[in-house]
Amino acid sequence: MPRRPAHWLLWSALAIHAPIALVCAARSNQPIYDFERYYEIATTAGRPYLDFPVEYPPGTVLTLRTLATAASGRARFGVGLVLISVVADAIIVAALGWGWGVAAAACYALIVIPIVDLFFLRADLWSTALVAVAVAAWQRERRIVCGLSLAAGAALKLWPLAFFVLLLAPDRSRVRLMPIVAGAAAGAAILGGWMWMAGWSGFYQVLTFRGAHGWEIESTVGSVWMLVSRSSMRVESGAWRIGTTSGLMSMLLAALAAAPCLWSIWRGGRTGHLGAGWIGGVSALLALSALLSPQYAAWLAPGCAIAWVQRDRRLAVLGALAIFLTNLIWKSFNPLVHGAAAPLVMLLARNALLLFIAFDAARMLASVPVIGPAPVRRSA
Repeated sequence: MPRRPAHWLLWSALAIHAPIALVCAARSNQPIYDFERYYEIATTAGRPYLDFPVEYPPGTVLTLRTLATAASGRARFGVGLVLISVVADAIIVAALGWGWGVAAAACYALIVIPIVDLFFLRADLWSTALVAVAVAAWQRERRIVCGLSLAAGAALKLWPLAFFVLLLAPDRSRVRLMPIVAGAAAGAAILGGWMWMAGWSGFYQVLTFRGAHGWEIESTVGSVWMLVSRSSMRVESGAWRIGTTSGLMSMLLAALAAAPCLWSIWRGGRTGHLGAGWIGGVSALLALSALLSPQYAAWLAPGCAIAWVQRDRRLAVLGALAIFLTNLIWKSFNPLVHGAAAPLVMLLARNALLLFIAFDAARMLASVPVIGPAPVRRSA
């Protein structure tokens, strides 16, 4: 894309983000379930995970409790949450511009416009921003920054852990040891602090979303279950769920999703198709999750932007379509819960699309060659 039109598209898209952010800040003091839950975590007396259950990793818990102390009230707390998400949105744009140019930043900013209001009213842009910084740093040969940023992202949400495989993907000459050591040391410090705070029960609470025993209705299994029978639908752990599952099943699904997710991201780094690897890996992770909240679409968006500038246009468009369908499903959530057919059809189509994207990305990545070593320069 020529530089001037790319700049124009970027600033036009950000000009739409800005008023949406203001509207979200004005709405943030209203009873939004996620914000109410964040405030409950932030203000409940006692030790998180031990005295009361928590479904988020320690970095998110620390951020929420620090913000609540500084805000001194639910209204300011909500505005602070929106402000952090707006900053995270700007960081994603800057990271994509640093790693792949203005066209990638513009692509991301355009893709998320329909659903960015949801992202501003949730916390998923926080971890997404740190992953975007990490992947851009990897692209710019700043591998230590990559490892540290991924460790910070994993402290907020667990999904950035999948991108640590990039540190095992060699650059044009070799695998570098120091970034692996730095990332592992930072991750071990965070994990050690978490274990000291809560033991393994904390990890179990996060992985199973406070020990929920149902499939979230927007997940792949949950959507099919809704097609068969809705009799077991109920609200559990803050989400509409259906049927019965267990903590063991959630962990088995996570293990099953890990293999294609890790391989896609690693192969994307090895072949120079990092955007395709991002889209394919995250799509596999989402498609096989027991919980698929609409805000998780934020995890896909930077990968779509990278894939577009790397000329993997089909995957970029399919990923953007999955995000757009997620937006339509979220805005039709009440009819979905009450049995409307059209939202359920869209939900089934979105989940089928995620499975297809994961398969199509894996097929494409398997067919392209790895990047060879840089030529050795010989003195005359």
